[in-house]
Amino acid sequence: MKARFFKVERSQHAYLTFITESYEGLCTVSTVDNKNGIIRVIAPKGREDELEGLIHALQEEIGMEEIIDYE
Repeated sequence: MKARFFKVERSQHAYLTFITESYEGLCTVSTVDNKNGIIRVIAPKGREDELEGLIHALQEEIGMEEIIDYE
């Protein structure tokens, strides 16, 4: 799966990291622009659908906004 980018309030980064790490092996989350709250999410092959469900839940809960064509 290719990398996906999201804007997340900086105050939510620790929470986001905690939640994604609790789903062992589901994805890798990296901060690419701390000032603007941009993160990169990458899932291993075969876990994309599971990650999609988590992303939708997090978008509702903490207001993650996907950024299309980031870079």
